[in-house]
Amino acid sequence: MIEDKIWEANPDQYIIGSDEVGRGCFAGPISATSVKINYSHITLLKEVKDSKKLSPKKRKEIFNIIQESNIQYSYESCDNKFIDIYGIKKANEKVLEDSITSLYEFSDLVYVDHFKIKKYNSISVIRGEDNCRAIALASIIAKVIRDEYMIDISNDYPEYHFENNKGYGTKEHRQAISNFGLSDIHRKSFNLMPK
Repeated sequence: MIEDKIWEANPDQYIIGSDEVGRGCFAGPISATSVKINYSHITLLKEVKDSKKLSPKKRKEIFNIIQESNIQYSYESCDNKFIDIYGIKKANEKVLEDSITSLYEFSDLVYVDHFKIKKYNSISVIRGEDNCRAIALASIIAKVIRDEYMIDISNDYPEYHFENNKGYGTKEHRQAISNFGLSDIHRKSFNLMPK
C-alpha cells in the first residue's frame, strides 16, 4: 500500500485519500468522500479494501467504526441538475475537490482514485482502492452514505426500485424508464430514454 513507505519514514504524516461514487448512475447524485489518516489509525483500517469487494453489511460495519473514531472525513455531492448543466466531468471534479478542501492542510499528501485534481499537488492513482488505504476507506464511506440516500429516496419513486439499483442502469431500472419515463432525479443529459 502507498502509505506503508510513507509511514515508515514518518508515522505522523497525514494522507488524504479521495474517491467518488455514482459517476455512471442514471439517477441521483455523484458523490465523493475524502478521508485523512496517519499511522495511528492503522488498527482501524485492517478490514479496509476496495468497497466493491465488500458486502453492504461489511461496508456499514466499517463505516460505523469510523464514525466512532477520530478519523476525519468529508462527504460532498452534486445532484442530477448540476450534472445536466455542467456535465459529469465537471461534477466529478467538483465533489472530489470540495471534499479534499474540507480536510486539507499544507503538509498533507493527497491521493485521488483515477482522477486528476489540479489543486493540492494531488496524485492520481490507478486502481486506487487496491493501492491506497485512504482511497479504499473513502470509497467505502462514499458508497454507504450515497446508497442510504438512494434507499431513502426510493420511497418517493417506488416504480424505479432505487433501493435495489441505487440509480445504476440495471435491466429492471431500464425497464422502469421505458414504462414510466424519467423522474426529476434522473440525469436528462445522459440520453436515457429508449430510442
